[in-house]
Amino acid sequence: MELTAVVDQILVFAFTFAANLFASVSGGGAGFVQFPMLILMGLPFATALGTHKVAVVFLGIGALAKKKSSHTQYGLDKHVAIAMMVLGCPAVVSGTLIVINVPSQAAEITVGMITIAMGVYTLVKKGFGSTGLEHRSPLRFALGCLCIIVIGMFSGSLSSGAGLFATLALTLVFGLELKRAILHTMVFVATIWNAVGAITVGAVTSIYWQWVPVMIIAAFMGSFLGTSLLFKLPVEKVRIIFSCVAILSGVLLVYTAF
Repeated sequence: MELTAVVDQILVFAFTFAANLFASVSGGGAGFVQFPMLILMGLPFATALGTHKVAVVFLGIGALAKKKSSHTQYGLDKHVAIAMMVLGCPAVVSGTLIVINVPSQAAEITVGMITIAMGVYTLVKKGFGSTGLEHRSPLRFALGCLCIIVIGMFSGSLSSGAGLFATLALTLVFGLELKRAILHTMVFVATIWNAVGAITVGAVTSIYWQWVPVMIIAAFMGSFLGTSLLFKLPVEKVRIIFSCVAILSGVLLVYTAF
């Protein structure tokens, strides 16, 4: 292997590990680092998107592996799980097919601004995600389902932001406790939705398989370690990390859009 190829593999491992470490603690944001870096290293937009989605699947798998080994009390909500599967997966496919044909700068700027506002809101709102709702009204559930469809399309059409938006919706709309919401995000958005997106992208464009093995290893290791930190940190610190990642991610998304 040539020296430049070795250096590329080392760089890919480093930024993939760091991105997935922080994403597994905050409930999203890996794509704000991982996806732009793939483009900066020379991959075309669609190829970078597909390669990113393949690797991020192992963000969720690493989190799940840690969850099983820790016997954590944060179980899945079956109604939320069904909604994220039945409504989210088709939305991901739709969003992916749209972005392959029409990349949208305006959408990235808009989502970036919303992400910044979301981060500021959760930063100043004390007690955000510290407790979950005991009872969820039908109206709240219906609104949550609508959020899942929209976020699913974002997950397919944009490289970043879906995990953070999903965590916010699961906490604010569905009423899950923040750590539990993050684990739902890892299971469904990071693992299942990104797998669906990767398959869809792979069917209509190429994936840069040379970097995929090292990205898989880095994503798994980063998310396993990050999920370990998630279980140990108090909810208040997780809230601050989530807020900071959201603000930084929004700024980066707006910057890269221009």
